[in-house]
Amino acid sequence: MNSLVSIIIPTYNRGDLIVQTIHSIQQQNYSFWECIVVDDGSTDDTWKILKKYTEKDSRFKCYLCPDYRPKGANSCRNFGFEKSTGDYIIWFDSDDLMTPNHIENKLRHIKQSDVDFVVAQTQNFENDKLLEPYVYDKKDYGIKASDFILLKIHWYTYDVLLKRKIAEEIKWNEQMKSWQDYNYFCKMLLITENGDYLDKILTQRRIHSESIQKSLTKDAKSFNTELLENRLLTYKDISERIDTGTRKELVFGMMNLCFELAKMRIASPYIKEIEQMVKDQLGVASKAYFKMAVITASLSKKGHYFLNKAKGK
Repeated sequence: MNSLVSIIIPTYNRGDLIVQTIHSIQQQNYSFWECIVVDDGSTDDTWKILKKYTEKDSRFKCYLCPDYRPKGANSCRNFGFEKSTGDYIIWFDSDDLMTPNHIENKLRHIKQSDVDFVVAQTQNFENDKLLEPYVYDKKDYGIKASDFILLKIHWYTYDVLLKRKIAEEIKWNEQMKSWQDYNYFCKMLLITENGDYLDKILTQRRIHSESIQKSLTKDAKSFNTELLENRLLTYKDISERIDTGTRKELVFGMMNLCFELAKMRIASPYIKEIEQMVKDQLGVASKAYFKMAVITASLSKKGHYFLNKAKGK
């Protein structure tokens, strides 16, 4: 248990919350870690707070994300990884908390199990009150990439500890605004499925007015638009490495999101790209039925018949 663990945290205007995150890391039972915090140009006192902690504890290292990189948490994560040196990687957020045994339990489990990554559990909290724990779906046959891609299993960014040699083969998609962890772990699982679950809650995930969770669910338009962009970018990242059945299911999901947006009379900027995917994966007739489904949905909020025909159902 003498391996260096790198904790990588992107942050932006979290001066009111990041102190609690830092304290939860300082209180870890396992002490051989480094914490790389990358600030995305905060306009509050986040940077001042970070500098104070780096001066007191050399395990904390803070950087400003370079101007030549796109804005966003994923750019910060990629830059932070470049600055890290640990044998193992934990991705974390600047408004969440680690339990005191977070690193110790993950590191012990990955070494004892001889796997490439471990997946612990997260519990939400709001206004200092813990909410009901998540129930994590697991399969008897283990962890499969196709199950995660098709949302049959799921976990969060902070649940995972992985070997550096695996993280070196993956980049966070810097175009992506939301559900970045879905994209990242789809790519990770296409490299290795050699992982194991750790049935312990090791992260407390804060729900607050400025959290991504709150902003994404504020209305159906934002939710569906952001989700469609995420699925499209993920499809582009992984489509050449997945089987035909999984590829078709991803296309079906994007078709559904376009249909729901059409019912709200919202034209997706990605509709032409998705029409082409439908043609490539399902054929010319499916593309024609899909276009009819979208038009019908925008006019009358109906069109499920055409949507199902497009899917060959």
